[in-house]
Order: sequence, then C-alpha cells, then structure tokens
Amino acid sequence: MGKRFIGGVGLWLAAGMVFAQNSLTLQDYLNEVQGRSADYQSCQAAAEGYEKQSHQQDLVYSPFLTASYSHLDDQSQQSTVLATDQTLADSAGVSIVDKLPFGPTLAVGYAFNDINLKYSPQLLSYFGGNSSAFLSSYYQISPVVSLSVPLFKDFEGAQTGAGVKSVQYGFESLQKLSVFQREGVLFGAKTAYWGLALARQEVDIRKDTLDRSQRIWEWTKRRVARNLADPPDALQAEAAVKQAELDLQMASDRERSARLNFNSFRNAAAGDVPEQLETLEDSLTRVKADIPAEPPVRMDLQATESQTRQKKAAYDQTYQNIYPDITAFASWRGNGLDPRLPSANSTAFSTDHPTWILGAQFNLPLDVFTAARTAEGYKKEYESSVLSLKDKRLSVDQDWRDIRDRLADVDKRLAMATEIEALQRQNADEEKRQLDLGRTTQFQLLSFENQYSLARLGRLSLIAEKLGLLAKAQWWLAAR
Repeated sequence: MGKRFIGGVGLWLAAGMVFAQNSLTLQDYLNEVQGRSADYQSCQAAAEGYEKQSHQQDLVYSPFLTASYSHLDDQSQQSTVLATDQTLADSAGVSIVDKLPFGPTLAVGYAFNDINLKYSPQLLSYFGGNSSAFLSSYYQISPVVSLSVPLFKDFEGAQTGAGVKSVQYGFESLQKLSVFQREGVLFGAKTAYWGLALARQEVDIRKDTLDRSQRIWEWTKRRVARNLADPPDALQAEAAVKQAELDLQMASDRERSARLNFNSFRNAAAGDVPEQLETLEDSLTRVKADIPAEPPVRMDLQATESQTRQKKAAYDQTYQNIYPDITAFASWRGNGLDPRLPSANSTAFSTDHPTWILGAQFNLPLDVFTAARTAEGYKKEYESSVLSLKDKRLSVDQDWRDIRDRLADVDKRLAMATEIEALQRQNADEEKRQLDLGRTTQFQLLSFENQYSLARLGRLSLIAEKLGLLAKAQWWLAAR
C-alpha cells in the first residue's frame, strides 16, 4: 500500500514536471516571436536603420577637411632665355570648409610650396655668371580665409535647411511607421495565441458533447430494441451524434488553422504545437491596459505628421529655385616668400603682403515659368498631405473611441454571458437530479448539457474578444 502510494505520488510529480516543461505562457511566446519572427526583426531593423539614416543630412552642416600634395619636375623647353631649365616644386595644402546653418560658407586653408629652380647657362652668362642674383630655392606660404553669403536664394540657409529637413522628415516618417508595424506584429502574435487557446478549449467542449451524444444514442437504441422507446427517438439521438461530429470536425479544422497561424509568428513551418497554453481566463487576469480618455498619438499618426512636414520642406526647397542666386564673397590670403621657411611663414601671417578679394556673383534662371510650375506641383502635394493628416487624426480619434465603447460593451455582454452560463449549468445539474428520480430522459439531459456547452463557448468567445481589444489598446499605447 505504501509503495503504491509513493509510486503514485512519483508519477503525479513526474507528470507535473512534464506539464510545466511543456507549458508556454503568453510572455514566453512573445519572447520567441521577438527572437524568431522575420517580420518582427525586419521591422526592428528597418526602424533602427531609418533612425540612423535620418541623421545623414547633418553632414551638410559638418565641416570637411581637404588635403593635397603634389611634386612637380618641369624640364620643358622654354621660349625665352629668362626661363629656367628645370623647376622642382613640392606643393601641399590643407583646408577646412563648413556650411553654416544660417547660410554662409566659411573656408580656412593653408598652402605650402617648396620651389627649387635650375637656371639656363645663357641666363647666368647674361648676368656675368652670378647665380646669386636669382632665388634658386625658396618657400612660398599662403594662408587663406574666405566667406560667401547668399543674399537672395538660400538667404539665411532657407533652401539648404529645407533640403535637410525634407530628408530627415522622410526617414523619420519611415522610422515611426516601422515601429508601429513592429508593435503590430506583437499584437498579431497575441491574437494568434488566444485564438489557439480558444480553439483548443472549443475542441475539448465538442469532444465532451460528442461523447455524451454517443452514450445517449446507445442508450436510446437499447430502449428501442426493448420496445421502451419509439424508433424516431433513436433517429433523433443519431442526428444529435452526427451534429456533434460535424461540430467537432469544424472545431478541429479551426484548431489546425490556429496552430499554423500560431507557429507562423515564431517562424516555424510545422503545424504541431506541443506546448500547453494559458487558458483565456488566466490571460484575462494578467492582461491590463489603462485606457485614457484622449486617443494616443499613435506612431502611424506621427509618421503621417512627419510625412506632411517632409512635403512642406520639399515645397520650400523647390520654391527657392524661382529666386535669383546672388552671392557675396570675400577672402583674405597672406603671402610669404623667402628662402627660409620660418621667415616665409611669418611673413605670410603678417599684414605686409595680403591679397584681398571682394565680389558678388549673380545667377538668374531663365526658365522661371518651369521652376514656378514645379514649385506649384510640390505645393499641391503638400496640401494633399495636410488633408490626409486631418483625415488620419479623425480616424485615430474614432478608432480609439470605438475601442473604448467596445470594451464597455463587451464587459456588459461578458457579464450577461457569465450569468447565462451559470443558469445553464444550474439547469443541467437540476436535469441530472430529475434523471436520478426518473422524471426525465437522458436525451432531455443531453439537450440541457448542449445548451450549457454553447453558453461556455459564448463566454469564451467574449473573453477572446475582450483580450483582442485590450491587446489592440496596448499596441496603440506602446507605439506612441
């Protein structure tokens, strides 16, 4: 007796361990979806990529460095005796150019030349062979500072800034839309999880109904064989069995489809789901969502807002092409020339031999009409986007109010369904007592129990509906 009891306890514990190992909670399933779903990972990668790409136009205002070096060996024939036979020059330069956000472009540079000259004998003989009259080796240094300012087109950086914003808002819109779609994958996974849980519970209920229908049929056939019941009673019981079989087959088909949908979210091609899922009742106690009165600014709405800003920036950028381009520029260049590098460098940065340039450049597009027509097209696109944004805001507001209303409605219907289920259960229990007293038949009991099963299915369907609404609210609240 003791050994049997211990063995039974051991089997019970082992079964419990297997059950625990094969159970799959909703959160565990969502973790699998995040780690395996190609759709989820695609949206995640796209969101991260678009966020990083949105900063690429910042490079427009980032300074860039230019450096160069060249070596010259010129031994070409010259047409005058004053020319050199050979010129050797090592030239290097470095400059930094920066486009400022308010319009001007600033450049700072430094040029270095190391020049060595070899004079022709004819030139030296003309000066009595005295080569010291000429500089044969010297350094030439030139620091440069320049500034250009647009005075009409792109004044205060209007066109450049609009171009930067156009690209940034475009990527920002795509990034927000990807985040919304990523959270939508999790919403779909939740509904797939609860859909399979509901389908499995329905299959269990249908199996129980079929089993009871078959027992009633066998009982009725025996009564007909003993002339205790009429043949139509057996036909009616058989019809109930066939209906139960059909209901079970349909429930099994739905359960198979639910398994395929369930596995698709975790990137599994197989149709088997060996894990035990949470019941709908357990999920309902865990899933919470605070429903604010005002609709959330969902990511898809934010994406539409960014898209509208992008259209406005594109219009502003294109409209600038109508204006003439007037640019004022100024530059200062120092000049230092000396056989000694320190002296050449010192002279270049002094005020002794500067070179100043002041000027302006005027460019006028001759096909102004095409530029204006193009800008008008961008304006119409922007106006269309404004109207789409207005419609999107209204749609989001209506969707949110619909969720709130449906949640309140489903709670009322769920309370009613729970009450109906309790009543149907009481009816079935009472019918069992009547059967024990011989005051009813098993077929009548089956009818009451079937009504109880339908009431259970109705309540479970409402729980699944409420879970779906809560999941949708979570989706919209998370993606904001």
